Amino acid sequence: MNPTTSSPSLAESAKALGALFDQGTRIGLSLLGSMGTTSAEMLSGLLGRVATPTSSAQGCCCEIPPPCWEPQPAGEVTSPVCPGATATIRLIVTNCASPPRKILFHATGDSAGVTFSPTELDLGPLARGTVVVSFPVPAAAKPGEEHEILVWINGCRDHYLRWTVKVASTGANCCHEVQVEDCPDYVHHWYDHFYCQRSCTHGR
Repeated sequence: MNPTTSSPSLAESAKALGALFDQGTRIGLSLLGSMGTTSAEMLSGLLGRVATPTSSAQGCCCEIPPPCWEPQPAGEVTSPVCPGATATIRLIVTNCASPPRKILFHATGDSAGVTFSPTELDLGPLARGTVVVSFPVPAAAKPGEEHEILVWINGCRDHYLRWTVKVASTGANCCHEVQVEDCPDYVHHWYDHFYCQRSCTHGR
């Protein structure tokens, strides 16, 4: 009759595996000690950099722009103006596409008195046009007052410019120029998959 051999239990197998890991750890520490203090510090620092991402890696190119169906920001402008003076902005709009395009303008927010000259642009293929936006500051305005205006440019896409007019005791003689590229978006970007239509937070 053949002698029977009993297989090791689960506890015995786990104990043997632990002993194997312990032996490997001791061998590794012995090798690290034989490298000397300088080499060990270099290896430790290298392992630390690999395990912990740097701040530049954490802030790499992960910024996702607004989705194409949302209004596109055209920037922010602040105009310091004396009471009774007029703040102005020159909007230089470019039609980036081959079809002709009608560009419309309007303002919201604290926009009473805002005017556009001309009130709209008819741009041919790849053409460019200029519109002057004006806001007269009341003569009775007090220094420190602010008027925040949203200037809208509606073409192939909707663009908005956030314009802050500050009433100052000493105004600056300046005319801001803002470039607006009205271009269709034909490229399917990787970040388009992160967008989906969502309802308002408050359900309205």
